[in-house]
Amino acid sequence: MKRVKTLVLSMMLVLGAIQPALASYMGTPDNTNDRIVPLMSRVDDLNANGSGFLYSSRIVLTSGHTAFAFSNGKRVEFQPTLAVGKPNTNIKSIGQGVKVIKRISAPGYLPNNSPDLHDFSILILEKDLIRIEPAQLLTPQIELELLESRAEVKLHGYGNTVDLCAEGEAVPCRTNRFKVSDVPRSIVANVHPAEDFPDLVGYEVSKRLAGQLLFFSPGKSSMCGGDSGGSMTTMYKDKLLYLANIGTADRIYACGQSPSFDGRGGINYSQPIYQYLDLIKEAEAFVAKQIANEKSAATPSKGIKCVKGATTKIIKGANAKCPAGFTKR
Repeated sequence: MKRVKTLVLSMMLVLGAIQPALASYMGTPDNTNDRIVPLMSRVDDLNANGSGFLYSSRIVLTSGHTAFAFSNGKRVEFQPTLAVGKPNTNIKSIGQGVKVIKRISAPGYLPNNSPDLHDFSILILEKDLIRIEPAQLLTPQIELELLESRAEVKLHGYGNTVDLCAEGEAVPCRTNRFKVSDVPRSIVANVHPAEDFPDLVGYEVSKRLAGQLLFFSPGKSSMCGGDSGGSMTTMYKDKLLYLANIGTADRIYACGQSPSFDGRGGINYSQPIYQYLDLIKEAEAFVAKQIANEKSAATPSKGIKCVKGATTKIIKGANAKCPAGFTKR
C-alpha cells in the first residue's frame, strides 16, 4: 500500500503554510492528560500546529511527519523554528513555548512505501518545559493485557474540531471549515487484536500491519487534520500509561478528508512505544549532557594562575590551561 493510500498521516492539507496533523473528530475538551502538549511553528505562535506527549522535562514524543518532511528523496527537518507549548493548557494563554533544538526520527521513517509504519520522532527542548519525571510507557507484557481486555484508550490532542463536509457532500471534502482547537481534546477508542477486525469492520487486517498497535472507534468518530503526534494513553494501575502517538489509519472518516471512508470506522494503527526505547535512551543521553554543560557553565571558577617572567595571567574555565610559555602557580 503506497503512502498516498494509507490516508490520514499522509494527507498534506493546507492551513496557511502549516502541514497539519491528526486530531479527534467529535472529541470533547479534556484536561485529564497532564502531558499532552501543542506544537507551535515558533515560540510565540499561539496556534497549535500539531501535538506531542511530554515524556520528561525536555523530551517530547510525537509523530515523524510533525518533525520531518521529505525533499528530493531525503528526510529534512520540517518547520525549522518548531517549538512546544506548556502541557494541558489553552494555547492562547501559554505566552511563549520552548524551542526545539534537536529531533530524532525513527530510522525506518523514510520516503518509501511504508513511512506510516515508522511515523515516530522525538523532540528535545532547549530547556525544561516543566519539571516532570519520565512517563510510564507501554511494554510488550502490558500490551498483551490490554489486548486481552480490549482496553479503552484515549486519543488526545490539539486539532480540527469540525466536520469538513457540508450536508450531502461526498468525501473527500476540502473546505475552509477547518478549525484547530485551542485546548486539548480527546475521543475514546479500544485496542484490539487483529482477529477482531473482520467482525468490527467486515475485513481482515493486512499482514503489512503486523507489529502495529491496532485500535478502533466506530463510524465517523475518528482522527482528523490538525493533531498528528497526539498521544494514545490509558490508565494502568492508577497511572497514566503512554502507548503510542496517534497513528495512521485506513478507511476512517477523518473529518471528511478520507476518500476511502467505509462508514464502519476503518482500521487505526500506531507503533507501540516500546519499539523505540533505544531512541528514548539516545534522547536522555543528549539531555544529560546538555544539563551537565549548563551546570559546568554556571559553576563559578576561580581560575588558575599562570606566570611567565614578570607577567601573570588568571585563566578561568572548566578546562583551564596555561598558555604556551606560562607556568601554572
